[in-house]
Amino acid sequence: MTAFQGMTRMCLNNWHYINKKVLSFSTGINFFTGHSGSGKSTVLDALQLLLYADTNGRGFFNKAAKDDSDRTLMEYLRGMKVVSENDEAGYLRNQNFSTTIVLEFKNMEKDEYQCVGIIFDIDVPANDAERMFFWHKGRLPVNNYRQSDRPMSIRELKEWLNGQYEKEQWDYSRTNEKFRAKLYETYLGGLDDKKFPSLFKKAIPFRMNMRLEDFVKNYICMEKNIHIEDMQDSVIQYVRLRRRLEDTRREILKLEEIHNQYEDFQKRWKQSQQYQYQIDKLDIYTIEQRMEEIAQKQGVYQGDLDGMEERIKAVDEEIEQLQKQRDEVMIAIENSGYTHLETELRSMNQLLEFLNSSKVKYDKIAKGLEGWLDMGFLSDEIKLYIEGFISYQTNSNQLSQMQSALKKARDNLQRDRDDVEEKLKTLQKESLELYEEMKELQAGKKAYPAYINEARELLKEQLKERFDKEIEVHIVADLLEVKEDLWRNAVEGYMGNNKLSLIVSPKYAKAAIEIYHTMDVKKYYKVSVIDSERVMKASKPVLDNSLANEVLSEVDYAKAYVDYLMGSVIKCENTEQLRQNKSAVTMDCLLYHNYKIQHMNPRNYTDFAYIGKNVIEQRMIRLNKRLNSIKEEKSPYSELLREYKEMLAFEPLQDDLEVYEKYLLDIKQMKPRQVEKESLEIKIEGLKEKDIREWKEKKDLLEQQLKAKITQKEHFIVEQRSKTKALIDFKEERTMLTGELVIKEKDFVKDERQEESFQELIRQKSGERPERLKNWLMNKKFSVDSSANAEYEKLIHIRENYQREYSFRGYSTTGRDNKDFEELLNKLKSDKLQEFSEKAASQARTAIHHFKTDFIYKIRDSIKEAMQQKDELNKILSSSDFGKEKYRFIITKNKGEDGKFYNMFMDENLEVNPMQLSNHMENQLDLFSKGHTENYGELINELIEIFMPPENCDTKELEEARFHMEKYADYRTYLSFDMEQLIDGMPPMRLSKMLSKNSGGEGQNPLYIALLASFAQIYKIHTKENSRRNPTIRLVVLDEAFSKMDGEKVGSCVELIRKMGFQAIISATNDKLQNYVDYVDKTFVFANPNKNHISIQPFEKSEFQKLLNISN
Repeated sequence: MTAFQGMTRMCLNNWHYINKKVLSFSTGINFFTGHSGSGKSTVLDALQLLLYADTNGRGFFNKAAKDDSDRTLMEYLRGMKVVSENDEAGYLRNQNFSTTIVLEFKNMEKDEYQCVGIIFDIDVPANDAERMFFWHKGRLPVNNYRQSDRPMSIRELKEWLNGQYEKEQWDYSRTNEKFRAKLYETYLGGLDDKKFPSLFKKAIPFRMNMRLEDFVKNYICMEKNIHIEDMQDSVIQYVRLRRRLEDTRREILKLEEIHNQYEDFQKRWKQSQQYQYQIDKLDIYTIEQRMEEIAQKQGVYQGDLDGMEERIKAVDEEIEQLQKQRDEVMIAIENSGYTHLETELRSMNQLLEFLNSSKVKYDKIAKGLEGWLDMGFLSDEIKLYIEGFISYQTNSNQLSQMQSALKKARDNLQRDRDDVEEKLKTLQKESLELYEEMKELQAGKKAYPAYINEARELLKEQLKERFDKEIEVHIVADLLEVKEDLWRNAVEGYMGNNKLSLIVSPKYAKAAIEIYHTMDVKKYYKVSVIDSERVMKASKPVLDNSLANEVLSEVDYAKAYVDYLMGSVIKCENTEQLRQNKSAVTMDCLLYHNYKIQHMNPRNYTDFAYIGKNVIEQRMIRLNKRLNSIKEEKSPYSELLREYKEMLAFEPLQDDLEVYEKYLLDIKQMKPRQVEKESLEIKIEGLKEKDIREWKEKKDLLEQQLKAKITQKEHFIVEQRSKTKALIDFKEERTMLTGELVIKEKDFVKDERQEESFQELIRQKSGERPERLKNWLMNKKFSVDSSANAEYEKLIHIRENYQREYSFRGYSTTGRDNKDFEELLNKLKSDKLQEFSEKAASQARTAIHHFKTDFIYKIRDSIKEAMQQKDELNKILSSSDFGKEKYRFIITKNKGEDGKFYNMFMDENLEVNPMQLSNHMENQLDLFSKGHTENYGELINELIEIFMPPENCDTKELEEARFHMEKYADYRTYLSFDMEQLIDGMPPMRLSKMLSKNSGGEGQNPLYIALLASFAQIYKIHTKENSRRNPTIRLVVLDEAFSKMDGEKVGSCVELIRKMGFQAIISATNDKLQNYVDYVDKTFVFANPNKNHISIQPFEKSEFQKLLNISN
């Protein structure tokens, strides 16, 4: 028996209008019949879905029935129907369900079976489906992949397969690509993954309303995509080199100007770095010196404390003796009456001291009031009252009026001060925020809003917990780059907050969305997460000249989101063009959308610009300008605040009136009390002249000695406490200093040359305090920084002038290093201009060379491959029996105008492929290349002109140019295609001429022969069996293929299919039934009367003929 895999059965569960069905096929000819719309295409599309391993279906669903069909997978799965009353779509299946499609194949030689299938779990509310392809050995199971009268789910099917089969007897995959590779390579016997689906897909809706040449071109010679970009780049590079030659000298002069200015800037910057090093080193040096000083003091203090207790004890004994002697003398004085007078004098002195304190307080208040006398907003009356207060001449009424006036003045001043402070706080807050943003920008970060970074980190943490590995969470702006700066603002402005959205790889998108749902609404309501999985599935086209084409990304799902967002937003130059589109923008950020025109928010492309690498530098320039502006705004407010504080420091006169009246009363009592004091002093002097003087002197001496000893003891105690506390403070300070030293040394990089300079500085400034030395260094650095900033501004200005003329360089104008400019300058100066000129001429030759290697040789190889495929097909045709007739394919050079290029591609001078030559064979390459170029130079230039992208052209011209590029990049353009009929004893006849003269059926026969020959090649029918790894399928599906033929012609075509060894499914409407029944092995009658349930009735050949006989 011939080795091939026959399709024996098909299992369908919940597919369109079929709830459950198993079809058994003949390995010969199967015939599908029924009225239009009866469901034939439903089964054929399920078959194709599996054979292509393609769940998209857009390229083949229902194409057999209707060329412009747009039926979708979800419509097939849910069973879409139309409600006639209002023409709204409805579905048969409106609750979650599963669908199964399975094909059973039999190895006809070994009598072995295998099944391939796909299962879907459909989520109806979400209108989405999960899928899984699967394979297993053996026949379709008896349960038909169902349990409890319903199809198994994906999880249930996997468990069932795992329980029924050994590990190597079944497999599954959730991706089209992975399963397709195994399907073609292993299960179906090694089919070509490009040619098989292309031919199978074209054969089903096979139509004969085409020229023979077009048939051979499209069905026999497959289209190939030849990339011409490298060749185009070479030609364009030649033009660029020529222009650069003219521009180089002038560019060198501008680069030298940048170089000289950078040297000036660098000189001052290095000075600044030196001062910064000395400042940092001085901080470390100061800490080390202080720690050494503390260590010395700790030793001394500890020694002092060790002997302090003994000294305090000795002093206590001396105090006790002195107190005893003093008490004896005081008893003698007390008995004389002197002590009473002295006590009265002390009381009087205390009273006078108290009265004088009132005068001091009053005078201080008076001094504080003097400031109000210079304030113009106080009345002359109030100022007169203040002068009276100062001269102790005031009363309650005047005090009350002064208090009211001063309170009102102070309230006004306080309000004004509060306003000024609020304005300063606002400016200071903005300044701090700008400095923080500047730090992030200087660190290479884009200074995103804090809530974005927090949400991003939170999402990363929870994704890591869920998947046990790091999952990248990106901000959309980080993955994008704008191609042309001219459109940067438009891209930034249109994307708005969308560029701040978070995005992950599509396979983690669902998890990311679930996590986002649990995040704090109040905190993260401004954050958004892109559903990258759904974006990648979306099939929204990107229009030509759309804003999306200005955005580049190396991440496919980020680019897919941009294409979705801006793929229909057209770039325009003026308002007239804007109004010709549904959605469009201009490069100056004018937006037209929903029949409405408006300017985009400028902050979206200035303050909130985040896309691309240069956005950091541009943002830093704007921040510096705003910081300088804030500094200028703060200056007058600061001066006002100082004046307000000074005035508010004047005496407010806020105490109760009784306080000031009491002060005046105390001042008035001072004079009489002074007279009483003098009287007491006279009495005491009289007593001193008696014997009491000697006792008094002895008492005073003892008290002085006692006081001295008490003071000495207190001094010892204070010193003890002080040094004990000092030791504790020293320990804490050393700990703190050690921490500071570690931090400073961590970020400090030692430089031996800078160290020598620092040590010299310390020697020169040896007597100066560290704080003063640091201030001196900071002043020096500030001065140098100012100078460096001025030089840097000059450098930026010169670079900007350069950038305006040479914007294509893309160099940063604000970079702190000059590497790009220096390298370019050295490169331009080191290259000889004459050599550069020769290189431009050489590039012209290189362009021709690339045109050959990247285009001519690829076209040549494709033509050769087409010729080889023709020979293989002719070999198959020559070994096939078609009665008296034989056929063969004819491929020659194009007989039309485009045929003039054929000899250029196939010239024998090109027999050596320059891509295969080694470096030492350049002379050989030149020899044959030179001859080829001389012979076909004009044709080469003509083709080069076709592939040169046009400049400054309109849309129509651009489309026309693109059409010609695609046409001439197709190798089939240079060929003509035909077939010959060979009959013994007669000259060969070209079918392209004779087909137009024959009837429909006669004209179709050779084309079917050609189509079947292509299938024979794909299925390797004529390949020796021992050279094939596994037998292939031999299935051919034809829908309405024989519509123009009568029964006899149909019979000949069907027998031809049978004779060539194919298994076939032929589909036709029931009005053609009589043309087929005598020639097919099995008939399937389809019916769908209510448009919601497909019935399929199979009949073997003998059964169907009996049925027809009965009906007749």
